[in-house]
Amino acid sequence: MANKKSVTMKDIAKDTDISVSAVSMILNRRSDVSFSKETVAKVLESAKRLGYELSHEKKDTALRSPSSAQIKKVIAVFCPNIFNSYYATIAQSIEQSAYKKGYKTLIFTTFREVKKEHELVMDAIHMNVEGIIFTMIPNDPGFVEKVAKQFPIVVIGDKTSSININIIETNNYTAGVLVAEHLHSLGHRHIAFLTTTITPDVSLAMRYQRLKAIQNTYAKLCANEPYDVIVREQKVDSQYERNHLSLEYDVGYQLCMDCLEDRGLSGITAFVGNNDMVAYGIMDAVLKKGYKIPRDFSVCSFDNDFPSGLLPVSLTTVEHYMEEKGRKAFDTIYQKIQWNETPEQKSQYFIRIEYKPYLIVRDSTNRARQQKR
Repeated sequence: MANKKSVTMKDIAKDTDISVSAVSMILNRRSDVSFSKETVAKVLESAKRLGYELSHEKKDTALRSPSSAQIKKVIAVFCPNIFNSYYATIAQSIEQSAYKKGYKTLIFTTFREVKKEHELVMDAIHMNVEGIIFTMIPNDPGFVEKVAKQFPIVVIGDKTSSININIIETNNYTAGVLVAEHLHSLGHRHIAFLTTTITPDVSLAMRYQRLKAIQNTYAKLCANEPYDVIVREQKVDSQYERNHLSLEYDVGYQLCMDCLEDRGLSGITAFVGNNDMVAYGIMDAVLKKGYKIPRDFSVCSFDNDFPSGLLPVSLTTVEHYMEEKGRKAFDTIYQKIQWNETPEQKSQYFIRIEYKPYLIVRDSTNRARQQKR
C-alpha cells in the first residue's frame, strides 16, 4: 500500500486561501505577529481536517521561528525585476544605506503583476518588516495608498505621478526633452523610439512621459520642416517578463533589426531606447548589420547605468540618479520609522523629493559632457 502523502502548509494555504507565510506564522505560533481570531481558527481547523501534523517540538532548533528582536530592522524593497541594472543599482544603494543604520533588506520581485504585488505587500507586513520601498510606481497605486496610511512606504517614480505616498521622483518629461533637443541639434529629423509596453498607466509613466516629450519637442522644433518620430513597441506581459531575463535587451535588438530591414524606414538616422537595457540591444543590432555608431546612426537612452559609461559602449544617456534615489528613499523611510507616528499622523502629509535629470553626451573616445535643462 502506497504511503499517504503528508499534508504541507501549501495545502493548508490553498484550502483556506491564506498565504503560505501567514499559515506558517500561525502554525508556528509566532508571538511577534498577530492575526484575527477568525483567521487563526480557519487555519487551525483546516490543519486538523486535512491531517497536518502539528508539532511544537522541532527536531532542528535552527529552523525555529526567530524572536521578535531577531526580525526587527528589516526593510522590504519591491522591484519589477532585478535583471535591469536600474533596479539592481537602486536596491543595492538602499541596502548599503540600510546597513549603515543596522537594517537588513529583503527584495521582492513583482514582474508588474497586480495580484502578486498585493500578495507580497501583505506578506512583507506579516513578516514584520518595518517599511516598504517601491523602486517603481506600484501597479495598483490605490491599494498601496491605503496601506501607506497605516504603514511606512516610500515610492521612487515619475514627477507626473499623483500618488499620495512619500515619493522620490525624477521628471521624465524633461529627460525626453533633453534627448530630443540633442538629436535635433545633430541634424536628425527621422528617429525611432523603441520600447517595451508603453501606456499612460501610472505604473508605466516613465516610458510614456519620455516618448510624449520627444514627440512634442520635435513637433515644436520642426514646425516648418518634415520630420518623423516612429514608435515601435513590443508588448510584454508579466508572465513573459518572468520567463525572459534579458527581455529588454532582446526587445531593443529585435525592434532595431526590424527597422533596419524595413525599406520603408530607410530614412531613420537615430534610435532612442526607452532605457539603457533596450539601447544595448539597439546598439548590437546596428553593429551586427555592419554600421557604425555614431557615424551611421546615433543612439540615445535613459538611466545612465554603469555599463553605459564603458569605453566600448559610450552610450549617450540621461542621468537618473539611481544611487542617490536609493539613499534618499531609505533615509526617508528611516525618518518615518524613527518618528514613530500614529496611523493618523502618517496620513496627514506626504514627502516629495525631486531629482532633475541631465543628458550625458559621450563620443567614441568616451569623453562626456553634460547637458542640463
